[in-house]
Amino acid sequence: MNFDMKGEILFEDGLRVHFKCYRGQRTNTIKYFDENNEEVPYNKIWGRRYEYCKLTSSEGTLFYQNNVIADRSKFDDETN
Repeated sequence: MNFDMKGEILFEDGLRVHFKCYRGQRTNTIKYFDENNEEVPYNKIWGRRYEYCKLTSSEGTLFYQNNVIADRSKFDDETN
């Protein structure tokens, strides 16, 4: 799989996760890892508020998201 994005999320409770993904990938199919590189299941982060989300493309473009991780699948048809 060719990932073209990478990111990091710091949650308000101190949990920090990092991930790699590709454009258009659904958030619930991304594998998230904590600082010890142990996988954090999506259901453990869904709905949590975070302090920041850093998302960077392979070209170096920095993207930001809102402050709640949520399943956007119902909006995918509107944005594609």
